[in-house]
Amino acid sequence: MNLKRILKKYVQASPTGGWGMIIVCIIGVVLLIRHFWIGSYRISTHSMEGALHKGDFVLVNKLPVKNHLKRNQIILFRSPLQRDKDNSPLIVSRCVALPGDTIQVKPDGYIINGIHYPRSPQTLSTYTITPGLREPFLNLLIRLGIPRREQSTSAQVSTFILTSFEEYQIREEMNERANKLFLREKEEDYTIIVPRKGQTYRINESFLTASREAIIAEAEQEVTFQNRKLHLDGKETKTFTFNKDYYWVLSDNTDDAVDSRYVGFVPAENIVGKVWFRWLRKDD
Repeated sequence: MNLKRILKKYVQASPTGGWGMIIVCIIGVVLLIRHFWIGSYRISTHSMEGALHKGDFVLVNKLPVKNHLKRNQIILFRSPLQRDKDNSPLIVSRCVALPGDTIQVKPDGYIINGIHYPRSPQTLSTYTITPGLREPFLNLLIRLGIPRREQSTSAQVSTFILTSFEEYQIREEMNERANKLFLREKEEDYTIIVPRKGQTYRINESFLTASREAIIAEAEQEVTFQNRKLHLDGKETKTFTFNKDYYWVLSDNTDDAVDSRYVGFVPAENIVGKVWFRWLRKDD
């Protein structure tokens, strides 16, 4: 007997009770879907500006991410920081490295396991321009329809926030002299391995910075950090074995975001789900 016949039988047997049962079942199914499968969330930060804007509403696939999460997917996750445990904020960012990946971050993108992944054209970074070119630069922004995201102005330099694509547009319009005076601020390069469950890793300064919160959460001994070194029960250790899988996330807005540069590695259990699509824009 198919579902249509079952519903018809309920309604014929008791019109009022039948429809009531159907409504209760529908509500129950919707609640189950929202709890276990799909959730709607409002973007509360500028961290993914370009791809997603503050105020946008998105649908998130909440099914287990293990073995399904891919590089470059936008995810929703809870902060793993110990100080955020009581009121852990939900953060939207882009997954750029999976458990076991070796990632090298460079100004033009990411090198993961020897493969180069270019930065998103919507990635925001800080750029500087000399005061003498400020007015022509502002006029160029207006002509190209680029939002004015001016950070500061001094006697020496003016700073602006631009996407990689906007930088390309601007440089195409500038002459050679102006291009030499229009600079992107240098960003730190680093290389790190994302922890995989059951693997042991050697502790160096960069790795310790990123894995600090993960080690505190997992270690069964007393954890202390002295002179940028890890001590367990008062003894220095140069290796650590992780019991969970972790991910490395970076937001498109590199100058105004909370991501792995701030919270460190993100454990799988903290990932709420994958952002499916935006169903309501903040301007709609």
